Amino acid sequence: MRFSYSQVWILVSTIHWVIPFILIIWTWRKNYINRISWILQVVLLASYTAFVFLMGTWMFSSFYIRYLVVVFSIAAAIRSLLKIRRLQSAALPRFWIWIGYGAKLLASFILVYLIVGAVRSHYYDEEPVSLSFPFRNGVYAVFEGGNGRASSLMNYHYGSSMHKGASVNRSMKYAVDVTKLSKWGNDANGILPRDNAKYAIFNEILYSPCDGEIFDVVDKWDDNVPFGDKAPYNDGNHVVIKTSNFYVLMGHLKKGSITVKVGDQVKQGQPIAKAGNSGWTLQPHTHIQAMKLSPGSFWAAEGLPIYFDGKNTVKNTLFFKSK
Repeated sequence: MRFSYSQVWILVSTIHWVIPFILIIWTWRKNYINRISWILQVVLLASYTAFVFLMGTWMFSSFYIRYLVVVFSIAAAIRSLLKIRRLQSAALPRFWIWIGYGAKLLASFILVYLIVGAVRSHYYDEEPVSLSFPFRNGVYAVFEGGNGRASSLMNYHYGSSMHKGASVNRSMKYAVDVTKLSKWGNDANGILPRDNAKYAIFNEILYSPCDGEIFDVVDKWDDNVPFGDKAPYNDGNHVVIKTSNFYVLMGHLKKGSITVKVGDQVKQGQPIAKAGNSGWTLQPHTHIQAMKLSPGSFWAAEGLPIYFDGKNTVKNTLFFKSK
């Protein structure tokens, strides 16, 4: 599914700002009639905070806000605890209040179910491929990553109906999308700008994550306007490296930036291209996936989990890289 500019704005503001603000203020100011009321309120706040902390797309809003939501949620829970300790009596709830209790319990149950999936996405059935992180000089964030079979909200690639329809989702089971963060903790100068140059990762040098041979190169797609509606369904300009055990694909590269060709031998840390916004993408980032060696197209191969510098590549993992 591809979101429009206005849809992304609505989703970002609602999930990352509006709902946390409402829950925090509600928990802080609410007058509790009994301990059941307090427990359900705090469980709802805690479950939503954990949900959005793990599965929110914070590079659109700011990773600083991600941590502030946790801090303010804890403060609201402590404030509410002080209120409940001063209760003189436990009032008997009316029928409609029990309906509210049930709604909170159901919402919390759904959120906990999603959180369990997010935790499970940290674990893999296959042995992860160990790669060197392919960028330098800055703070980088994984905004899609982990076991896509366990949670599509952590890593949409495997469960995407479009990828399934194209029979490429098996190769993308553990695919990783990486972006660079600005000084504001988001991925650009501004919120959801429509100019590629305003994105921190655009034009960043991509370094080979491993030794190997260049197996495939595509360098013909123009870079899209961020959040445009004419992106072709493909991984854009890309480079595929073949090692003795697996393939590594890096896609959405900047047109004209690839410096290697098929058959070249590359070493880990060698510059090979620049990050761009080509192919099926909303905004500049780099798509990376590893696959088992197999006959036929690598798109039909089985995907492999990736560790960068020994670190798991689940959603919202940060990498701090020097020059």
